Amino acid sequence: MVLHCRTRCLRRRAFTSLFCLLLTVMLLCPTLLQQTGLDLRDLIFIAPAQWPKGRGAASCTTSASASTPATPKSSAGFAPYLPAAKLMCRPLASDLTSIPKLLHQSWKTTQLPAKFERWSRTCREKHPDWEWVLWTDEDNLELVRRYFPWLVDTYLSLPGDIYRVDLARNLYLYLFGGVYLDLDTECLHPVSSALSSVNVPITGTTSPISTNPPRQAAIFGRMGSNNTSPHSIPNAWMASTPGHPFFLSPLVSARAEIAKSRNLLQRPWYDYPPAEEMTGPNALRETILSYQASGLSRQARRLDRGGPFAVSKADKEEMEHGIELLDEKWVYPFDWGMEEVRGVCSVESDGFDAEACKKALKVEERAAVSITYWSHTHRGKGVDEKNIEAVSRE
Repeated sequence: MVLHCRTRCLRRRAFTSLFCLLLTVMLLCPTLLQQTGLDLRDLIFIAPAQWPKGRGAASCTTSASASTPATPKSSAGFAPYLPAAKLMCRPLASDLTSIPKLLHQSWKTTQLPAKFERWSRTCREKHPDWEWVLWTDEDNLELVRRYFPWLVDTYLSLPGDIYRVDLARNLYLYLFGGVYLDLDTECLHPVSSALSSVNVPITGTTSPISTNPPRQAAIFGRMGSNNTSPHSIPNAWMASTPGHPFFLSPLVSARAEIAKSRNLLQRPWYDYPPAEEMTGPNALRETILSYQASGLSRQARRLDRGGPFAVSKADKEEMEHGIELLDEKWVYPFDWGMEEVRGVCSVESDGFDAEACKKALKVEERAAVSITYWSHTHRGKGVDEKNIEAVSRE
């Protein structure tokens, strides 16, 4: 009996010691990794070899979404509609230093709410020689499966559609480049003036400044004058040359968060961050600040070296990449913190009046190329039915 009790006590002590050891490793691991220059995400990184072979176009089909967007009565003078399926079948760009003439927008289907349809037409009208791509939820999943098979599990494990929508826009810009705009954005002028202000050329046009060595650029807009605000760099308007490795960083972060949610020791009290902080605008700002302070993360560099642009970049070791932040006047003249104009500028408001808003903000004098009315159609992990109803009215 005494021997049996001693055995049980020894087992309990061994179990307790093992538990304490595991807890200590959990607490010290981030500190040790930081001291050695490593990152916890190194431990959950997927090898670059898991990128698909080829560029995805060889075995692709051009079957588009079940329906197509509404077409303007006169399509002349509008950017033509390019189905996402057809874009995915094209060879990827070889010119990685200019902005392709692609306008990317996204909705759950091709049937847009009335206001979104009207505002998207303003963007097509201001860019008649560009192509307009409307990505649906179905298109987004196909894009991930075809070009990012190593991301499928992470993508499907995200806790809501808004998380996936926010993440997907990084994929558009990494693979194809161009300009991404939220659907509650009205275009006022061509984007060329904003891009030329930071010396980034558009494909097919003359670069204002010849860069040597060649340079990739990702462009974002500031909102408001408080640069310390977590909302100061939204993800509602973004532009990039193709293959910019910055857009791999949000993918690395999303995968790390999903891995954290599955950690046995953290799972009991784990809760996903809000979409804004995990894949949305707040996360974008933090990623930009990290990039500006420390450059591209080790994980993103590894992904880029094994990715679809690896061959294009192989003979361009000196190719630089950077980020440009546009002044607030260019793409976000309406900061949702502006209480004095919120009543007419926020589409959530009963008194919303786009014309009165633009007049109050003097957008023409400020030469803004676009304005976003911040519909906030998603709330938490789901949709905001009231706001969707608001943008569905003419």
